[in-house]
Amino acid sequence: MANIKVKVKDGAFPIRYKGERFLVGDELTIDDKYFDESSMERLEEPKKAARSSKTSESE
Repeated sequence: MANIKVKVKDGAFPIRYKGERFLVGDELTIDDKYFDESSMERLEEPKKAARSSKTSESE
């Protein structure tokens, strides 16, 4: 599961997450499975596992 950064959309009811209350315009980081498109806007895509790759050529 990935964490994503979201913002509460205009016109949405206050959101409760982990015992805290978030109002319109507030930004928070949530678990991807709790994302609700009708009341939240994604600010950042979930981070994928980074692959190791060689960026420099060996001589």
